[in-house]
Amino acid sequence: MIQHIFRQIWAQRKYNTWIFIELVVIFVLVWVLSDYAFILLHNRSIPQGFDYKNTYMVTYGIYGSETSRYNAAEDDSLKTMNNLELFVRKIKEYNNVEVADLTYLTFGFIPFSGGDNRTIITSETDTTSVFAHTKAIRSGDFFRIFRYTSALDNSWERPAGIDLNQNNSAFITRMVERERFGKESAIGKIIQADVGEGLQNYVVADVLNDQKRFDYTLPQGAIFAASPSVSAENVMDFAVCLRTKPEVSEWQFLANFRKDMTSQLRIGNFYLKDVQSFSSIKEDVNQRFGVTNEIRTRTALMIFFLLNIALGIIGTFWFRNQTRRGEIGLRMAMGSTRGQLQRQFILEALILLTLAVLPAIITNFFIARADIIQFKMDDVKMSYETISGSPYITQNAPLRFFITNFITYILLAVIVALSTWIPANRASKIHPVDALRDE
Repeated sequence: MIQHIFRQIWAQRKYNTWIFIELVVIFVLVWVLSDYAFILLHNRSIPQGFDYKNTYMVTYGIYGSETSRYNAAEDDSLKTMNNLELFVRKIKEYNNVEVADLTYLTFGFIPFSGGDNRTIITSETDTTSVFAHTKAIRSGDFFRIFRYTSALDNSWERPAGIDLNQNNSAFITRMVERERFGKESAIGKIIQADVGEGLQNYVVADVLNDQKRFDYTLPQGAIFAASPSVSAENVMDFAVCLRTKPEVSEWQFLANFRKDMTSQLRIGNFYLKDVQSFSSIKEDVNQRFGVTNEIRTRTALMIFFLLNIALGIIGTFWFRNQTRRGEIGLRMAMGSTRGQLQRQFILEALILLTLAVLPAIITNFFIARADIIQFKMDDVKMSYETISGSPYITQNAPLRFFITNFITYILLAVIVALSTWIPANRASKIHPVDALRDE
């Protein structure tokens, strides 16, 4: 049957040549769309590196002398620090709060803050520059709240139990360890970095799993070290982050917290300014950085182009089958069933697609090699370049190229088969005598 189909394709080469060219062009266009979609889905599937569910940020304000609620008797360094301590303690003792602590806000040290501060990490044995995002934290409660996990056992309890002040400890992510130490363990090694208080030596206490800044980006390297101590001078650089018990819903906690704590947190000149879930903070940051609009726009464009491509293929094969009504009638008169006719037409279309794949893939190869396709994903440029040592498929050029071309072939095979079956099914329902009149 395959030999017969090849002879049939050759006999109708006048029409099939145009279809062949069309399929080559369509394959290249769909491959570009598939490549971008694959990057988004691949990056989305990578774990965030921490758990922001059931986490909230409580921000406070301090009444100044220009306001009617200002209390001059509460405006000295000692009382400011005592009032802040009481402010935090009341939040820790609030119903359904599992853990809470002051958290340094400057330079985007908390998740989804939008800030982006990086440092260069060097070691005693190698001064090659390795960049990492900085995270200044006060204590192990930071890990209890956001549950950044250790790469050794995937637990947050391990980093949470390490004293930051002992040996001037620091935590780095797997990406920094790979780039700085290769296959060696970084634990116990001495590194140099600036995490907000000048260049210092740190001892790597643990290695954390890679973390992402946005859902659709690759993880980025980071270093966690002790933050500056809170004082009356920098008190506004902090906020209270907390984690609630898992059974508490977001709307319920926010409503109850504002109702119950607004008056209780009026301590000295301190007052409750706002309370937000990190889920809503994440959505706000995605909107502000254009991530949400970009994903929606590109998704809509991909769907639009795929629908137009599918309609174009349907139209092409519809016209092709209409010109073969006489052949259909003759085959049916000679005993061919509707199912046989439909299978033959679908096989012809799939063979045409398969023949078009080779020149299309060659075209795709030159496009990839010329690095024409580049996507800006946060501060990582996704191009067809193999990143040595990277565990991510999108940074393995040969594997990514194979997967995206395979996805393109499967997607077009489904569209072509469906596009062929619809007119073939309709054509096979006509009476053989009516079809033979066209012959």
